[in-house]
Amino acid sequence: MKRRTLSLTRRSFLASASATAGAALVVPLRLLPALAQETGGAPDPQSFICIDTSGQVTFLLPTCEMGQGTHTGQAQILAEELGADWASIVVDMPKQPAPVYRIPFIGQMRSVGSFGIRFWHDPLRRAAAQAREMLIQAAAGRLGAEPVELRAEGGFVVHAETGRRLSFGELVEDAMALPVPEEPALRPEVERTLTGRPVPRLDTPAKVTGRAVFSIDVTREGLLYGAVRLAPVFSADVASLDESSVAGMPGVVTVARVPRGAVVVAESWWQAKQAADALGITFTETPADNLSSEAIDGMLREALDRTDVPVTTLRGDAASTLSSEGRIVEAEYSVPLLTHVSMEPINCTAESTEERTELWIGTQGHDVVRMTLERGLRIPADRLFINSTYLGGGFGRKTHGEIALQAAIASRAVGGRPVKVLWAWEDDVQQGQYRQTMMCRFRAVLDDSGNITAMRIRLAGPQMGRAYGFDPERLAQATGNVANFDPFSLGGLSDMRYVISNFVVEHAVVDLPIPLCPWRSISHSFNGFFFESFMDECAAAAGRDPLEFRRSHCEGQTRMLAVLDRVAEMARWQEPAPAGGTRGLAVVESYGFYVAQVVEARVGDRGLVVERVHAAIDCGRAINPGQVEAQIQGAVIDALGAALRQKVTIRDGRAEQSNFYDYPLLRIDEVPDVAVSIVETGSPLGGVGEPGVPPVAPALANALFAARGRRVRSLPLVDHL
Repeated sequence: MKRRTLSLTRRSFLASASATAGAALVVPLRLLPALAQETGGAPDPQSFICIDTSGQVTFLLPTCEMGQGTHTGQAQILAEELGADWASIVVDMPKQPAPVYRIPFIGQMRSVGSFGIRFWHDPLRRAAAQAREMLIQAAAGRLGAEPVELRAEGGFVVHAETGRRLSFGELVEDAMALPVPEEPALRPEVERTLTGRPVPRLDTPAKVTGRAVFSIDVTREGLLYGAVRLAPVFSADVASLDESSVAGMPGVVTVARVPRGAVVVAESWWQAKQAADALGITFTETPADNLSSEAIDGMLREALDRTDVPVTTLRGDAASTLSSEGRIVEAEYSVPLLTHVSMEPINCTAESTEERTELWIGTQGHDVVRMTLERGLRIPADRLFINSTYLGGGFGRKTHGEIALQAAIASRAVGGRPVKVLWAWEDDVQQGQYRQTMMCRFRAVLDDSGNITAMRIRLAGPQMGRAYGFDPERLAQATGNVANFDPFSLGGLSDMRYVISNFVVEHAVVDLPIPLCPWRSISHSFNGFFFESFMDECAAAAGRDPLEFRRSHCEGQTRMLAVLDRVAEMARWQEPAPAGGTRGLAVVESYGFYVAQVVEARVGDRGLVVERVHAAIDCGRAINPGQVEAQIQGAVIDALGAALRQKVTIRDGRAEQSNFYDYPLLRIDEVPDVAVSIVETGSPLGGVGEPGVPPVAPALANALFAARGRRVRSLPLVDHL
């Protein structure tokens, strides 16, 4: 797939196209009225569809491609509605973050939250339909025909009766003179033949042949390399720095001071890394120098016992959740810190002077990069240019901008020469960003039939949303919660879909001196484990089948029931588990996407071996079913590794783990068969990249309980085997 990077405004977009083809039809993507109302009437994201006189179709959208197939799905949507040749579409990203590119309810240009398809689907269809109608109107004038006699297909407008055809490129100049229709007619369902079927990824050929450019591949004339040496304690900074300690080492050019450490710049990265390891540098003492995982656990457990925690979410009668009448089920759960280990190491190339800063980076957080450079170097937005490369994995880690600031500082230290700063694996594992550690306490009241009549949940841990500028009180009001609402912490609890009459959620906030960052599926990754494990505990306490128990609490929840029924069919749930095997069930809704999973495993001499995962999903309309399946399979692999073995522990204020040998990913011979079934119920589009994660850990833990009769309430599971 061709990719370019275009500049900021519609005018410059049009000028860019005109410079190469003489003229271009440009149609902006605007929010639909309902979505604009939902987002508070914020300015429309001004992305564009552009068709030039050569017939080339380009679209500019501020969402990156990090391996999940977003650009392919967007091209399918655009090509189908427009009638273009989808395989020749060019995907571009803006070079400068600006308000017109920000998702309104996030307030930033960011590729997060599985928004790439579900947010842009309707605006993209509408803009494509507008362009199609303009091209057809232009062709009608040329051919002396009525618009209803014409159709757009394969990059041409065709007269159905005579077969006469005009290419899009031939019609551009006439179409440019026409008004943009306000309410274009969308193609009917029977004409939608491209979306809803698996197609090859557009970026695969370039990745297979090595032509795809990731940020680590970027080369510039005169390129230098930077390696970092950062404070091992997260809140520490540089106390002393002796640049002369490495001045005579091979290839070393300079040492640049950066927040929390230094970058050594050299002729090669290996030379820079060797010098960074030898650098004479000391760091400040901090109150967190003696922090440990045990101390953090104590802080979280103490927060669970506080008496002053306000209610965040309330349904029904809060007093009923504290009742002693009926059968009481109580449990506490916990999860550790996790890191991301994206397969492409953290890196950025920068050319930076007072007049202009240009970056080459694979980032999910364009506005975060902008804000980081504004704060760190006072770089105004109009002097910052970001070339967006492919990402070798994101998972939330690449929403942060510290690497961009380090690269820009290093470049300025060598007079604006290009510098590529590259972190080693140890840097990212030990000085990176982490999914928060959390604890959760449950109390449920069961009636004589074994149904949940009341439930109280208290979560203890950080409020990560505040670091991104989200106000918990404003968010509570906007989402219908009572107070103190942080979606980065409470997603999957406050918005859970089971029908429970009396339901209370509280968040005992515990601030930690540890850098936090969204991890794939964010809070649903741990709240799915908490809630679905506890639902199994309640089913066991009631003496009921886990599937039947869940179904009895899903009245009116059509989508949840549909995926539960499908996964039960896939796994033959009504039949006994295979001899010597065990299985567990979980279902979680996140990002507008419902996923039910059954994990089949064995517990034996090799420990816990996962043999098969069944996943039934409802994501609304599956734009590219093959890619939906691949995303679920990848999510299952990610989640299994985390559930089985992964954790970051803190000792003396710093991370103890450093690389794959002590932060192990799932090995290829450990990957189970993952069977995926897509359930379409006519629901709105949901996100795909993240929702496959949350059900895995609880389904696996529930399978372990079914085998041993002993409940595991903390991750990773290896600690209990």
